[in-house]
Amino acid sequence: MKGRIAYVLVPVIILGLALFVSLTQSEHYYNRTYQHEQSTQSQTISLEAAELTTHLPVISVDTRNQTIPGALLLTPTTHYQLSEEGLSEINVDVSLFDEEEVKAKAMFRVRGNSSRLFEKKSYALSFVNDDFTDRELEVFGMEQDNNWALHGPALDRTLLRNYLAMNLSGELMPYAPDVRFVELIIDGSYEGVYLMMETVSKGEGRVDIPTPEPNSRMTSYIVEIDRAEKLAFPLNDFLVDTYRVYPSVTELTYPTDQQYSEARFKFIDEDFSKFAKKLYQIPYASEPNEYKDWIDETAFYDYFIINELFRNVDAGYYSTYFYRNLRGKLTPVVWDFNNSLNNYQEVTFDETGFSLVEAPIFEQLLIEERFVEGLIDRYHVLRASKLSDDRLKNLIDDSVAYLGEAVTRNNARWGLYFDLSQYNTDDFLQPIERNPTSYEAALSQMEDYLFARSKWLDEHIDVLNQYSHPSRHSFHSVK
Repeated sequence: MKGRIAYVLVPVIILGLALFVSLTQSEHYYNRTYQHEQSTQSQTISLEAAELTTHLPVISVDTRNQTIPGALLLTPTTHYQLSEEGLSEINVDVSLFDEEEVKAKAMFRVRGNSSRLFEKKSYALSFVNDDFTDRELEVFGMEQDNNWALHGPALDRTLLRNYLAMNLSGELMPYAPDVRFVELIIDGSYEGVYLMMETVSKGEGRVDIPTPEPNSRMTSYIVEIDRAEKLAFPLNDFLVDTYRVYPSVTELTYPTDQQYSEARFKFIDEDFSKFAKKLYQIPYASEPNEYKDWIDETAFYDYFIINELFRNVDAGYYSTYFYRNLRGKLTPVVWDFNNSLNNYQEVTFDETGFSLVEAPIFEQLLIEERFVEGLIDRYHVLRASKLSDDRLKNLIDDSVAYLGEAVTRNNARWGLYFDLSQYNTDDFLQPIERNPTSYEAALSQMEDYLFARSKWLDEHIDVLNQYSHPSRHSFHSVK
């Protein structure tokens, strides 16, 4: 189950002897269910054209011949495609196959940002009752909820980036979205391997924050830093007002439903601004280590480390989530590693350098010497245990072995992604020579980069000490 802590002893080499000591930072690991470690049983699903025999869970969606809305249309004015009835989502029939079949109704649409242009789309799936109220379902061993993401690994030819990073994060952090590999069928057509993912949303087993008290303006909350054009509830907080997150903005993502009120929106705007103002006064207007009263320190360490290890250059700028329990501290949540490990479409990022040192919030935390010391210590602890090269290699190998023939079926459906004669700038990396021409080449690219990256970080992690040196921030002024 998520949230249960496992205590671990870490080996430390002293004078050639391996001594096992319990380090404070090493103790707080969370149990995580890795799908590839679970027992599997093949099942046969009947399609219109053939039968599908697979050991993976299967999701079959019947749109009743409706157009799935949400694809990005690049016309003189860019906009999202709507259904025939002008709707932004459609009601569909869903069958979930995993040992037994579960039938449900759901609202369905294309989701994502640039991924809306991919031939292999990603989808949002929200289960509903016959009267269109939310229906919470336990899905493939993940805790029940109504709201899910179906991530279609298209640009990630290995199919693995989100699976690996989300699960590793789930061992380290209080919350990281749970994930399961599935095979997707839409209107009887096989659509390949997908990753069903929890969304970053309030709920038991997700961001488990309390519902606000009736008639109270004070509330726990979730916010996201992302592109301004896609957000519905933008804050006018300190980070936005001072252009610290430009060209992104901060959005409220909970509460935005029946718990939303203008008074609560204002409270969150003020509360998050108060935190940011304090943070951006470091080191002049705060007591040493006062930041520990505002943030879940270890969660911020782990967010930094996992995103730097995977070289997730969007982290901190886009799809960056934080939540705060009204009685607790601000805590980050990981999301979307599709572009990680040098898989960014338009730009090549080599294995050198840090990505988060200039990101909002992190740029200020790194001014604090004690934060940097703790971050570096935590890095060494994780590299000796959960994030060691040997463990990462085993996870990759075991995950590939688990997917097995599903990879072959996926690549038969999406063979265009290894065919450079079909190269286009929507579905491929730029320039053309960055694109692998086989699944094995894609795996090799990802592994080589990951271990070159880990080697560089091992050799340069102490460089972070420079970011807390007074010479790096003496020009700052307090406003």
